[in-house]
Amino acid sequence: MGLQFKRKYAPLFQTVDSLRSVRDMVSHIRYFILVGGRGSGKSTALAKFVSEATYNNYGVLFTRFTMTSAETSVIPEFRNMCETVGNDTDFNFKRTQVENRHTGATIDYKGLKPTSNSSTGALKSIANKNVFVVEEAEDCPSFELFDKVDNSIRMKGKHNIVVLCLNQGHVSHWIFKEFIQPYNAGMRDDVMVIESTYLDNTKHLDESFLNKANRLKETNFARYEHVFLNKWKDDVDGALWKQKMLDHCRILEPRTEYKRVIVAIDPAVTSNENSDEYGIVVGAETHDGEYHLLEDHSAILEPHKACQLAIDLFNKHQADKIIAEVNQGGDWIENLLRSISNNISYDSVRATRGKVVRAEPIASLYEQDKVRHVGFFAELEYEMTTFTGDPRDKSPNRLDALVWLMTYMSQDIPTTAKSKAMPYF
Repeated sequence: MGLQFKRKYAPLFQTVDSLRSVRDMVSHIRYFILVGGRGSGKSTALAKFVSEATYNNYGVLFTRFTMTSAETSVIPEFRNMCETVGNDTDFNFKRTQVENRHTGATIDYKGLKPTSNSSTGALKSIANKNVFVVEEAEDCPSFELFDKVDNSIRMKGKHNIVVLCLNQGHVSHWIFKEFIQPYNAGMRDDVMVIESTYLDNTKHLDESFLNKANRLKETNFARYEHVFLNKWKDDVDGALWKQKMLDHCRILEPRTEYKRVIVAIDPAVTSNENSDEYGIVVGAETHDGEYHLLEDHSAILEPHKACQLAIDLFNKHQADKIIAEVNQGGDWIENLLRSISNNISYDSVRATRGKVVRAEPIASLYEQDKVRHVGFFAELEYEMTTFTGDPRDKSPNRLDALVWLMTYMSQDIPTTAKSKAMPYF
């Protein structure tokens, strides 16, 4: 870590310092809010802090909103950090727990999401814990859920510490309202907000990542500020979607059965180092007339890899059809898809109207409460709440794919349709 990076996180590490005089400097702070854009290194800093805490006999409850397989995700990430530092032999790595061999202090990994067996699963691991961590905290939907665990972190004689680690989101989020806004106004002395960006961490980032950040800076500065520079999003005048609308339509679990499932592709216009993203989303129609957004895997990809990803999603969801927009290059995408797999059903779609005109009926579906987002889609929702149709705006590939998806399903085009360009859009 660079010197500036270390300085930013110094107060957090002071809370578990071996010297009491150092700890006393920050003993009044209970809440540390780690906010960082892509590539900021905040997760690495958090892992190092958690490791350091165990050496000083601090018990850690490490949570995410959903934590279904800690042994294959977050624990390996922690172990990799330990291997890099060279202290991995100091820990026992178990399925949902890491134990410091020297002190016996443990890090317990739990999900915050309520289960059928308890109102909050994380409360089962609260004993002997005085450090409460919420990683990917932007995914936690309610203050009440967090607050229930927070109120249980109260070991007498210990500095009880709560760390929320997150990417910046919308100003309507409870973390912004409860902690960041009052901290910025000087109204909470028990909170410290630590912000970092990829500019603090460039020595650990590869060139392709830095090039991606620079491209976004040149082509869409507002999105660059939000994704990479910690600017919290607010509603944009003229945008068809508002964050409140998207939060209202959010659910946390998919249905067990759907009428049909569709994979939608909005191809990138170019295929080079300055390429746009391929918009690739998965959605489903329910038997009672709702439309569910299930996944967004949009990314800058080579054409073959984009088609392979779409086919993988088609197979994963046992989808009924792949659809793709063909205005920018004819039917090449169908040929490429079928060269990878013949076991797909495919339709092409072609735009005959402008983006805003195509998007307006889909925004209306949201207003009619007919659409559900199954989970959180930060990048896509950013495009939805900031796109106004201004000709100067960069083409929103994720949003385009979503509009194709919802239009296709809501027009009730049969899944047995032949592979023809559909002129309805």
